[in-house]
Amino acid sequence: MAFLTSSIGSFPKPPALHEARRRFSEGELDATALRQVEEEASRRVLELQDDLKIDLLVDGEMDRADPITTFAERLAGVEINGWVRVYGDRYVRKPRITGKLARTSSTTAERWRVARDLARGAVKAVLPGPYSLMDGSFDEHYGVRREVCLAFAEIVRAEALELAAAGATEIQFDEPSAGARHDELPLLREALGRVTAPLRGRARVWVYLGYADLSGSGVELARLPASGLLVAGAHCEYEGLAAFAGALPPDTVAGVGVVDVLDPRVESEAEIRDRIGVVTKLVPADRLWIVPDGGFRALQPAVARAKLTAMVSAAK
Repeated sequence: MAFLTSSIGSFPKPPALHEARRRFSEGELDATALRQVEEEASRRVLELQDDLKIDLLVDGEMDRADPITTFAERLAGVEINGWVRVYGDRYVRKPRITGKLARTSSTTAERWRVARDLARGAVKAVLPGPYSLMDGSFDEHYGVRREVCLAFAEIVRAEALELAAAGATEIQFDEPSAGARHDELPLLREALGRVTAPLRGRARVWVYLGYADLSGSGVELARLPASGLLVAGAHCEYEGLAAFAGALPPDTVAGVGVVDVLDPRVESEAEIRDRIGVVTKLVPADRLWIVPDGGFRALQPAVARAKLTAMVSAAK
């Protein structure tokens, strides 16, 4: 059988966009011109996915230097710190919460409308989740992690409702920090519940769990309030997936990673088919989506394209 496919969100940014960003930061390019370059990059990402016959498209996040920072820097009560090392040679500029968090404008709906109009297929809107926004920020105002998380939940909910009003029927919340602290799994569930409750009947809700420890937290994560849960697996040979899959509610679908985006080596179609074979022994085939472990942001464009091509061929 053929499996449905999607991607997680980010794609490599082309050289023209990196150059445009440099010129914008140095005052040589205005915001409108930068936006045009970003939209052209999104168009190419959408065309690639259309050509490969991906079932559910993403815009590639061409407007986001980092998912957490780019979202948070548009909010009241936030300042952006200097560079902080995340892992390996990857650095981000972490948000610093200095006052009460609040939206100052819409940050997502118009970008999604542009992508929808550029694409031939359905486009998934992608937002950072409230727990990961909290976990990825320095708090100098609230003093209590739960208060920060729920403040972000109110903001993300408003963004999601605006997306639904614009016509988005597929909305993904990125929670790569899910399971980072086992004692905060109830907070993760509470925050996502506040975000997703008003979307019921209006949009399919996806939650990306990143590289969460399914061995330790898989049962709790499988029961989060979502229509679909997306997990990495290729990088760890599906450790913990059995517990996670066994706890999935009958109405929840699972997108399981079969391409390792941390490895620049391009897997063969046969290798990916073998991984799919492992996954189908754990996740019911009629509730399985085939996805990469994560976004392609850190890969070279040619490598990302080759990995995605092999993934789709194996899934189909």
